[in-house]
Amino acid sequence: MIRTIEEGHAAYYRGINWWVMYRLVNLPHWLPRPGGKAVRAHETRLRQAVAQLVQARRAHADDGDDLLARLSRAADAETGERMSDELLVDNILSFLIAGFDTTAFALTWTLFLVSKSPEWEARMLDEIERVVGAGPVTSAHVSRLVVVQQVLNESLRLFPTAPIIVRDILDDVEFEGVRVPAGTIGLVPIYAIHRHRSFWKDPDRFDPSRFAPDNPSKPSRYQFLPFGAGPRICIGAAFAMIEATIMIATFVRAATFSVVPGFDPQPASRMFLLPKNGMPMHVTPRRRAD
Repeated sequence: MIRTIEEGHAAYYRGINWWVMYRLVNLPHWLPRPGGKAVRAHETRLRQAVAQLVQARRAHADDGDDLLARLSRAADAETGERMSDELLVDNILSFLIAGFDTTAFALTWTLFLVSKSPEWEARMLDEIERVVGAGPVTSAHVSRLVVVQQVLNESLRLFPTAPIIVRDILDDVEFEGVRVPAGTIGLVPIYAIHRHRSFWKDPDRFDPSRFAPDNPSKPSRYQFLPFGAGPRICIGAAFAMIEATIMIATFVRAATFSVVPGFDPQPASRMFLLPKNGMPMHVTPRRRAD
């Protein structure tokens, strides 16, 4: 299934901006659009792969404690009814689509920023050695990897995986004297908010100390929105931060990363924020003491 995800995602996200554009102008989903055929083909392949996984796991729903096992065992508190196969597929697809490339892009931008900041790389290494030691990085270490999370948060500020969030406005509202009628589609410019000079000092500079626990000027809840906010905040936010913290700590401890000389990554929005021409980097394993 992982191969199914990997092989189709590039084509999927090349056409996804057209899907967003159609949604903004309220065009029907069935209307032909550039890249639409590739998007639908990937959706079909991915749905089939997940459906096969769900069917295989149904026979062992009481085994394991992973996401699929928990969803398979979940039941309505009032009726006792469990999810149908179709609903299970929909839920698993939501986690896969929303959590596969997003984490990969966040890790990519973080490694790029760390490669340009040897001071913070050294501080991360010191913390990882002190907190983790020689064993693998696990979820038990995450709460104590404070510097690693500062670096990750600053990366998400400068290069938020979701640079824009779209919201349907269901009721008439008023913002600063401006009336916005129900039915309007609202765009929340996360990338702009994260670099706005009204909210951040020297906003284009990489400075993880902004997120230090003892920093009196830490950002407010609505200055820093990598996962959105409110009732529609990303359901996987906590999991994503745990996962990304473990992976960044593991990567940095294992190797040094340096951008290919002369390469300047250009951010491009394809629903998610990605480096337009990839991120070619030299990866050099660290020599560890015996």
